[in-house]
Amino acid sequence: MKFLALFLLTLALILESTITTMPLIFITLLCLTVVLKENWIFFFAFIFGLMLDLVTFKTPGLSSTFFVVFLFLALLYRSKFEIATNYFVLVSSFIGSFIFLLIAGYTNSIILESIISSIIGVVLFKSLQRINANKISN
Repeated sequence: MKFLALFLLTLALILESTITTMPLIFITLLCLTVVLKENWIFFFAFIFGLMLDLVTFKTPGLSSTFFVVFLFLALLYRSKFEIATNYFVLVSSFIGSFIFLLIAGYTNSIILESIISSIIGVVLFKSLQRINANKISN
């Protein structure tokens, strides 16, 4: 599963740094965290946040700090709520995308990008759930 996570995050880094301003790395990290609940995802969040900042010429550490803090807060809710649901992923990806776009300094169509990001997040979440369920059953 680590190889799949590395592949998805690399693809998200390439797409986010070249084609779109949607926070694809954040969405991928959130879905991986909700489905897998593994600690190594924090390492990937830090590394890919730094790489995103370096590639997009932003302040190094800003994205990685946001990723790690938001994922930590999402995992804190695991003890009180069920986080492996469509609603949690939809709401948390919308809020996280909105905050990330504000922090990153994007001002054009933040709401629209957050809505699209949350839809992509739910689709990715459902796909990762199926892949993880097939892995567990085999």
